[in-house]
Amino acid sequence: MSIISFRVDKRLKARIDRLRHINWSELLRRYVETVVEQEERRMRPAKDPAAIKRAIQEMDRLAGMSEGSGWIAEEEVVRWRRRRYSYLTRA
Repeated sequence: MSIISFRVDKRLKARIDRLRHINWSELLRRYVETVVEQEERRMRPAKDPAAIKRAIQEMDRLAGMSEGSGWIAEEEVVRWRRRRYSYLTRA
């Protein structure tokens, strides 16, 4: 584990010293981790609207392939779950 130190004025240090029941190392470690995660999320690249539009079009194209076929997604999921978990019902 690495060590990071920082300075506080004498008044704040005295107040910190009076609160001995607080694990300051753990508190500051958690706070720093939270700030780092927030900043990393903020720095992520923005979503590509063109890629999102292409994905929507592809989903619509695939959905159109099943139209009129009588295929129902919910029934398919149930069928696969029964097949997958049928071993649990065997004696």
